[in-house]
Formats: sequence, structure tokens, C-alpha cells
Amino acid sequence: MSDSRRTIAIVRRAGLAAWLAGALAVWLAAPPLGHDEAQYAIAARDVLAGEPVRWLYLSVGMDAIALPGVLAGGGELALRLVPMAIGLAFVLAAARLARGAFGEAAAAWTIAVLAASFPIARRAAELLSDLPAAACLLAAAALLVTELAREPAPRRRLLLAAPCLAAAFYLRYGSALAIAAIGGAALVAGWRALLRRPWIALAAIALLALLLVPHLLASSAATGSALGVLRTSSDVLGAPPPGRALATYVTANPLLYYGPVAAPAMLAGLAAIRRGRDRRVLLLWLMAVGDIVAVGMMPIPQARYIFFGIVLLVILGVDELGRWTSACRPPVRRALGRGAAAAVALAWLGAAIALYRLPGLRRESMAGTLAAVAAIRDDARGAPCEVIARHTTQLQWYTGCVAVYAAELETLARRRVYLVHEPGRPDQPEPAGRPGVPRAILARPEVTVTRYDPPPP
Repeated sequence: MSDSRRTIAIVRRAGLAAWLAGALAVWLAAPPLGHDEAQYAIAARDVLAGEPVRWLYLSVGMDAIALPGVLAGGGELALRLVPMAIGLAFVLAAARLARGAFGEAAAAWTIAVLAASFPIARRAAELLSDLPAAACLLAAAALLVTELAREPAPRRRLLLAAPCLAAAFYLRYGSALAIAAIGGAALVAGWRALLRRPWIALAAIALLALLLVPHLLASSAATGSALGVLRTSSDVLGAPPPGRALATYVTANPLLYYGPVAAPAMLAGLAAIRRGRDRRVLLLWLMAVGDIVAVGMMPIPQARYIFFGIVLLVILGVDELGRWTSACRPPVRRALGRGAAAAVALAWLGAAIALYRLPGLRRESMAGTLAAVAAIRDDARGAPCEVIARHTTQLQWYTGCVAVYAAELETLARRRVYLVHEPGRPDQPEPAGRPGVPRAILARPEVTVTRYDPPPP
């Protein structure tokens, strides 16, 4: 094995080891479920119980990811085992795309950069839809880039992109924006290749449409409109000014928001458009920018919503930086290589420290909620109950109560009602008309829990 190939192999293995170590550290620490994680767990439990869908905007594909954990007891370790495996698939899908587009070196350094990026690596073992959906989008992009850049014409393998895109949609309905960006990029950068075998493109579009029919039918049955679920998903986010998220993606401190090595790679990826005549570069660049701009029109900014675009820019960036380095003289090239390795290693260390601290910070931020959970479980002792609270999904999952926003007086005859109040926090709920007789069962500076008993006759 040559020195270059040996170096690439070392970078690839070290990157995978860093990703797995971080994922295992968070998984084994078993921090409490976050809001979205608890919501997916509750939805999966409802499926098992045959209950009607309570949150139409939740992607049904996440039920399949959460169900094994629910069946295995519903603990944090069980619920996050499948997501952790899919997180590894996400990294491997990114590497596969980078390898197909630019070679082994780009694949190895892509893995290294992703593992060193705390905003991405922190999600490696969480029950969320972002990494699973992004993994499917990356798999589709790998097929499209490989086939549309192929001469003389794309092969029938292009059809496999359709089920990958459909899977991304069913895992996260917001993937519709990324799918639109991918389709637009394919038309702009790959139209010549598509015209050579138009039947493949038409067949892929038809297959994707066919795979989405179950969702459209279910949406029509539930809302009266084939697009009703997507509209519901959009309505849940609220209606701040369009472009608010994009402003955050562009103006946030990139070293903190994306990671100290991911940010420079992304900037280099944006600069890669100078090689736009290369169909692979143009495809990836248009997909990345299209995804970030489209998702940026949504009201709520979070880096995890644009993982697909981030990864594409990282892939473009590591290849671009590699080309800049290759143009230097050997001594300079070796010095730059060592500097890059040192920067990634330091970023790995920083990410490892942050991942080690993450479970403790989660428990600290949820101290009030966890205290309320313990108080309610001890008081209810399995009796039917409702809880009025701000952190509804977590309290419902951990207490077994039904989370509500208001409780009427007649409810007290059927089940216990608890109000969880966090002084100083916004959006604190109140029981409708203050039903029943309040009895404090927990009083702490950060949280109080009140049980409402039936009034005396």
C-alpha cells in the first residue's frame, strides 16, 4: 500500500472510530428523551395499541424506527439503538457519495469532518428523523451523481433513487424540500444525460409518484386533501417572516453552528462552483444550496434540518481543499496535510468533550421536569391521570399520564389531574377554570406540581 493510500485508510478508520465512540458514549449515558424523541416514542406506542393518530404531522416512517425500542421496554437505550445504527449508515452514505463523485480521499476526509462536527455528531444516537432522512437523501444523491455524470448515458440503476427519495419523505415530511432541490439540480445539471435516455428519468419520476400514493391517500382520508398533512406540518411551525431560518444559517457563527472543521470545508464547498463545468460539482452544489435555501424559508432554524445540504458542501469542500493542496509543492503539501490532520484531531477532541458533557447538561436542563415526573408517578401509582404542562411529550412518556392543555371539572371524576408549573418560564399552561381543589405534591424553586381533587359535595 502506498503512503497516500495508507494515509487515506488511516483517516477513514480514525473517522469511523471517532464517530462510533461519540455515538456509543451518548447512547450508554442514556440521557432523558428530548421533546421530539418522546413524541416519536408515544406515536409508536399508539400504533402498537391501535390508537388513532394524534399528530398528523409526524412522519409515519419514524414509527418503524421507534417500534423496536418500544417493544423492547421503552427505555432510553432500547429506543436509541436503531437510531444509532442508522447514524452510522448516514456517515457511510455520505462516504459513498463522496467516493463516487471524487474518490477515496474525499470519502475518508468527509467521514473525518463529520465525526469532528459536534452539531452533527451529537445526533448520532438520538431518536430523531434528521439523520435517517438525510441518509436516504445522500443515497439518492449518490445514485444521481454517478449516473448523470456517466458517459454516454445513465443506466437503469437511476431508478433506485426513487425508493431512496420516497424513504426520505416517509421518514421526514420536510424532506419534500430537499427532494425538490434534488430534482431541480438533476434537471439543470443533468438534462443532457437525461435526454439520452429519457425513459429512465420518466420511469424514476413515475416510480416515486407511485410510492407516494399511500401517503396521498392517507392524507386525503385524514384531512380531505392530498396535501393536507404537509400543510399541517407547515402550520405547526408557525408563521414568522419567511427567510428567518436562512438568515440564521448565513449569519450564525459558523464555527459554533456547523463545527470548527465543517465550516471551512463548507466555505470551500461554496467556492467549488468555480468548477461548475464538472457535472458532478454542479449537481452537488445545486442540491446543497437548493436544500439550504428551501429549508431556510421555513420559520424555525436548526442545523439538523439542513444536514443534507451541510454534508454536500462538506464533500465539495474536502475535494476542493484537496485540489488546492495537490497544486502545491511537495513540502508545502505535506505541511498542509499535517495541519489538516491536526485540526481534525483537535476538533475530534473538542467534540468528544462536548459529547461527554451532553448527557449531564440534558439532565440538568430537565431537572425540573424529571422531578415532576417522579412526584406524579409516586402520587398516581398507575391510576389514570392527565397532566397539564409545558413539556407535554416528555411528561406523558415518563409518567404514563395523558398530556393535555386544559382539564375540565368533570375530568376529575374519571382521572387525576396534575398541573406542572415552571416559574419564570414562558407559555405556562393553566387549568380551565381552575377545576377542583388544588393540593400541592411538589414545591421546588424551579417547578411545582399541583393535583386537583374533586370539590366536596
